[in-house]
Amino acid sequence: MQDAAGFVLAGGRSSRMGQDKALLKLGGEALVERCLRRAGEVCVEVAIAGGSADLARFGRIVPDRSPGCGPLGGIVSAVAESRFEWNLFLPVDAPFVPVSCLKELFSVAMNSGTGAMARVEGRLQPLCGVYSKKMLTVLQQELAAGRWKVAQAIETAGPVEVVDFAEARWFVNLNTPEDFAEAEARLDELGGEA
Repeated sequence: MQDAAGFVLAGGRSSRMGQDKALLKLGGEALVERCLRRAGEVCVEVAIAGGSADLARFGRIVPDRSPGCGPLGGIVSAVAESRFEWNLFLPVDAPFVPVSCLKELFSVAMNSGTGAMARVEGRLQPLCGVYSKKMLTVLQQELAAGRWKVAQAIETAGPVEVVDFAEARWFVNLNTPEDFAEAEARLDELGGEA
């Protein structure tokens, strides 16, 4: 267990899904609940970054103080409010990221001193990462300047280590009803707790 905060990023509009993704039940468990549980297996404190008031029944919500600015606004709000040096982020629509991945990100981040983000098949996954509070000032500057691309903002605030993972299926995002239906059909295959 890390002396750190874990945040589930749940502030998106879910426009392609047609309803709040965070509340969708996969295997009888809301996505937000599933992600909070996984983050809670590695962090002493967990919270929801952004999201609707409906999510308050699952845990504390950290309001996005820069709505409309994408996930970077949620990350900045969460890090600003965090009382911990280290902060884990996990997107609510990526329910298959295993605890082992989160632990590895922590290990690499703490050795780097600033942070670590996941990468799979050459694609950065900056919403799945561990970032130091030391990055906050630069992240706030990037947000204020309208440079909202998360990976670029994080790398500007870095240096951060990139951790390659071989399992692309861990990072599947559930953006549409079709994505969700496929995830339900493949839950046993995709949902391992490793």
